[in-house]
Amino acid sequence: MSACDVGEPMSSKAQKDMLVRVLVVDDNPEDLKRLHKYLESEGYEVEEAQGCSEACERAASGAVDLLVLDVTGSEAETIALCALLHADPHTAALPVIAVSDAGAEDNAMTAVRVGADDFLRRPIKKGELLTRARTLLRMKRLHDDLRARNVEVEGVNQELARRNQELEEGMEMAYRLQQALLPQAYPEVRNISFCHLYMPAGVLGGDFFQITEMSGGRAALLLCDVSGHGIRAALITSILKAVFEHVYLEDKNPSQVLCDVNSRFRSILGQLSPPIFATGLLLVADGENCSVSLACAGHVCPFLIRKRDMSCEPLINDEQSGPALGFFPAPDYPTVERELSSGDIVLGLTDGVYEVMNEEGEMYGLERLRRCIARNARLIPRDLIQKIVTETDEFRGPRIRADDVCLVAVEAH
Repeated sequence: MSACDVGEPMSSKAQKDMLVRVLVVDDNPEDLKRLHKYLESEGYEVEEAQGCSEACERAASGAVDLLVLDVTGSEAETIALCALLHADPHTAALPVIAVSDAGAEDNAMTAVRVGADDFLRRPIKKGELLTRARTLLRMKRLHDDLRARNVEVEGVNQELARRNQELEEGMEMAYRLQQALLPQAYPEVRNISFCHLYMPAGVLGGDFFQITEMSGGRAALLLCDVSGHGIRAALITSILKAVFEHVYLEDKNPSQVLCDVNSRFRSILGQLSPPIFATGLLLVADGENCSVSLACAGHVCPFLIRKRDMSCEPLINDEQSGPALGFFPAPDYPTVERELSSGDIVLGLTDGVYEVMNEEGEMYGLERLRRCIARNARLIPRDLIQKIVTETDEFRGPRIRADDVCLVAVEAH
């Protein structure tokens, strides 16, 4: 048998919380006696106020659940009290029953018009009084419950707003840090120049590139595209940057460098679920010999752009690309070497450049991108990159880009 079944007495606090306090303002002793009798029979606690000023003070203190107000005499004062209680947000929900003599209904109606909730004519009938009191008190309880819930919701909203503010500040900091990870200046390499454009799809992106100067008039370019978007992808880009900066580049071909990056990348990430991977391109530009050597880890093949014959062709084919970084412990990344002529451009990119959809659901695609580049092959790298972005933007129309965009141009002179 439960505690409720055996009728355990309620605590004094619970009893106090359930107590209904009725304040009566009436100059007629007989009416006061009758009101006490009727209301106390319902279990209400009845108190009296000596005039409207005291009633106003008691109501403002929150110690009143129902006000029974005689409006027959002192009409102006009682009407003003009803209006004042109704206008104050702290007492607007306090139910007020106006009581008037049989010949003074106009006073009661005026009281209702300015703020009272109901009225009674003398002689007061017990059933009528208690019925209206119960109805008004039920409405007040509903109002109080709603107000308490609103306060609770407001507290939750404030906490959510605070956390959102913290998140926005964290995202802003992460954005600035990610921008700082990108090259702030290009290394000076004889006969070679660089140009790039980086546009994250959101505040944070998953594309990353780094250009590092090497001995012998060379520079190494690592271009990566991390799976996923947002904070998760941005964290991985910072890991890749740290990994690449600790990889020894000298006396290694691109295949060996990519294998080293893959090994370190896997050791840091461990057996994450779902697995995280990144496509990557490692390109070494040799200004002394005017050539490039490269290895590809599941990344979009870079284009070789020749100005003299307005051509644009992939530098490598699919068979010369290995698996993405992070998949296998000992992958094969073949190294491919190509000679360059003065004016040739090697353009590395991520798939967000061409994987854009128009309003008909058609993708821009690699082949369309290749033709666009060939038509504009004589542009300088900066203008060529801008032309690519402009044309793909025009193709997608009002649709947003769903992926990051990164283009890096290496030009031979």
